[in-house]
Amino acid sequence: MFAANVRIGCLAVSSLIPLGNILFQPPDFEPRVALTCVLLALLLAVVVRSFARRAQPPRWLGLFTCILDVSMVSLANLALIAGGQGLAVTNGRVLFCFYFLALGFSCLRQDVRLCIVAGLAAIFQYGALVGWVVMGSAATGAILFSHSYGTFRWDNQITRLVILALATAVNVAVVNQSRDLRRQRDRAEEANQAKSELLANMSHEIRTPLNAVLGMMSLLLETPLSTAQREYVTTARSSGAVLLGVINDILDVSKIEAGRLEVEIAPFHLRDCLDEAVGMLSPKAEAQGLTLHCRLADGVPTGIESDAARLRQILVNLLDNAIKFTPRGEVRLEVEAGPEKDGLVELRFAVYDTGIGIPADRMDRLFKPFSQADSSMSRVYGGTGLGLVISQRLAEHLGGRMWVESEPGRGSTFSFTIRCRPAPQASSQVSSDVSETGEAGKTGVLLSPRLAEDLPLRILLAEDNSVNQRVGLLMLDRMGYLADVAGNGSEVLEALRRQPYDLILMDVQMPGMDGLEATRRIRADFPRERQPRIVAMTANVLREQREACLASGMDDFVLKPVAFADLRSALARCGGRDSALPEPAVPEPSPPPPDSSSRFDPSYLDSLRRLSEKTGSPLVRQIVNHYRVETPRRLERMRQALLRGDAAELNFVAHSLRGSSAQIGALRVAALSADLEQKGTNAEPAELEPLLADLEREIARALPLLEQAAVGEKVEERA
Repeated sequence: MFAANVRIGCLAVSSLIPLGNILFQPPDFEPRVALTCVLLALLLAVVVRSFARRAQPPRWLGLFTCILDVSMVSLANLALIAGGQGLAVTNGRVLFCFYFLALGFSCLRQDVRLCIVAGLAAIFQYGALVGWVVMGSAATGAILFSHSYGTFRWDNQITRLVILALATAVNVAVVNQSRDLRRQRDRAEEANQAKSELLANMSHEIRTPLNAVLGMMSLLLETPLSTAQREYVTTARSSGAVLLGVINDILDVSKIEAGRLEVEIAPFHLRDCLDEAVGMLSPKAEAQGLTLHCRLADGVPTGIESDAARLRQILVNLLDNAIKFTPRGEVRLEVEAGPEKDGLVELRFAVYDTGIGIPADRMDRLFKPFSQADSSMSRVYGGTGLGLVISQRLAEHLGGRMWVESEPGRGSTFSFTIRCRPAPQASSQVSSDVSETGEAGKTGVLLSPRLAEDLPLRILLAEDNSVNQRVGLLMLDRMGYLADVAGNGSEVLEALRRQPYDLILMDVQMPGMDGLEATRRIRADFPRERQPRIVAMTANVLREQREACLASGMDDFVLKPVAFADLRSALARCGGRDSALPEPAVPEPSPPPPDSSSRFDPSYLDSLRRLSEKTGSPLVRQIVNHYRVETPRRLERMRQALLRGDAAELNFVAHSLRGSSAQIGALRVAALSADLEQKGTNAEPAELEPLLADLEREIARALPLLEQAAVGEKVEERA
C-alpha cells in the first residue's frame, strides 16, 4: 500500500516535467509522449492501489507492478521510435531517467527478487529498443544523427546499460541492508519484549510467595511473642514490604519500557486523591517531626477526568522523597490550575521541601533509572532510584511533564503538570442531614460494635468481579476484618495450601475452576481440621442452585447483591453466635432483581457510602469509576461471544455484569443481564441480538445516574 501511494505521488510530480517542457520549450514530440505515458501510468497506479487496498492483495500484484512500471517507460520510448524519434530514445535524457524512477518503485517493496526482476526488465527492454532503432536505420539507410540529440554512439548505449545494472545492484544492496536493519530491530524489540515479560513474570513469581511471607508475618505478630521475637518479626515484615515496593517499581519500569503502561481515564474528585496521598505519608512525616500539608489554589476544578491511581502514585513518590531527604522543617504540596484551552486544563503540582537540596551539576542524574543525585545517598537514605523515573514517565502519559528546582542546603521543589478535562461534580462530602440515629435505625447494624473484636476470623474472599471484590472488602473492613482475595478456584486452593482460613466467601461462578468445583476439591483434598467454613455467594436464587451449593460441601448461602446485614449474619453464624443477630433462614427464591422496573436505586450506593465513611475508605467513586471502565469491555466480550456462538462465555460475562450491576443499584441493567444469561444457552443468536442491544442502551442510560449518585447528587431518573 505504501509503494502504491508513493507511485501515485511520484507520477503526479513527474508529470510536471514534460508539462513544463510543453508549455515553456519549443515544440517537441518527446515531452508530449512522456506526458501521455505518465498520465496513463497514473491511471494504472490508481487501479493498482485499489487491488492493494484489499484485505488480501493478490500474490501476483508485486511482480506485475514492478514489470508494469518499467514497461510504461519502454512504451513511451516505443511511441517515440514509431514517431520517427529514435534518437530521442537512444540519446535523450528525460525518458531514460524515468527508468530509475521505475526501479525506485521496486526498491520500496523491500523484496530483492522484485528488484532483480525490475532491473532485468529495464536492461532487456532498453536493449531491445536500441536494437530496433539500429535495425530500422540499417533497413532504411538513414543516418542516426540530428541537431537536437547528436550522433548515435554504441559506447553511450553500453554505458546506459551498465548504469541500469548498477542501479539494480544498488537497489538490491539497499533492500538487503534495510532487511538486515529491520531484522536487527525486530530482534532488539523481541529481546526487549522478552526482558519485559521476564521482569513481569519474575516480579509476579517473587511477589506471590513474598505476599504469602508477609501474610504469615502478620499472622505471627498476632500470636503471643516475647519482646525480642516481636522486634525480629516486625523487622522482617518491614524489610519484606520494602522489597515488595522495589519489585513493584521494577515492574512499572518494565511496563513503561515495553509500552504496556495502561492509563484509565475516569472522573474523580481531585481533593480526595490529594487527601489519600497526603494521608498515606502523614504518619511518616510526623515520625520525623515534619509538617506536611496541602494547598489548592483558587480556580482548581473540584473534579477532573484523568487516572486517579497514576496521579496518586506520582504524588506519593514525590512526597515520600521529600520526606526522606528533609531532616527538619516542612513538606508542602500545592496545586494550581492554568487557563482552560480546547476543553482541557493544565494542572500544576509542586512538592516543596526544606531538605538537603540537590547540586546543580547532579540534576541530570535524577531522572535516569537506578540513579540518584549522589551515589552515597543510596547508602544513607536507601532507594533504587526508580521512583522519579516512573513519576516522570507517568506525568508524560498524563499529558504533562516534570522538572525540578533546587538549592543545596535550602530545599527542593519537584513540579509536574497534567492535562485533563474538568468534570462537573458536586461536593464529595455526604449530606449531613442524616443523623447517626437515623442511620442506625435504617440499617440496624451500622453502629454496632465491630464483629471482628468478638469473633476473630481469617477470611478469604473468592470473587472474580472487581466491583464485587471492592464492595466485599469494604463490608468486611467495616466489621474489622482484613481479608485476602482470590480470583478463581485455583487461587483459592493455592491460598489454602499456604495458610489456613476460618472462612471462605465463595463466588459460585468464576473463570477456570468455579466455586462448586473448588469446594469439592477442598472437601476431598484437605484434612478435616484444615477445612474452612464455606459460604456461597451467588445471584442465582433458584432452589436447584442452592441445593448444588450444599451438595458440593458449602455450609451457608448469601444472595447477591450482598447486603451488609446478610453478610454480617453469615459471619456471625460462622462462630455459632446466632444470638448476635437474628439468624435468617436461607431466603426462598424471588425474582431478581427487586423492582427492576426502576432503572437505578441510589440506596445501594448510599449504603456503601455510609460504610466507607465508617471505615475511612472513600471507595464509592472508585467502585463506580471501575464499573464505568469495565462495563464496555464486558459488552464487547458478549458481542464477540455472540458472533462466535460461545454460549458459555456469553452466560459467564452476563452473570458477572448482573452481579456487579445489582451490587451498586443498576437494577434494570441487572435484570436485562439476568434475562440474557437465562436465554443465552438455548436461544438463537438472532434472538439474543435485540436483547444485547437493549442492554447496551440501558447501560448508556444508567451510567450518568451512577455518576450523579457517586458524587452525592440527587438522581433524576428519566423514562
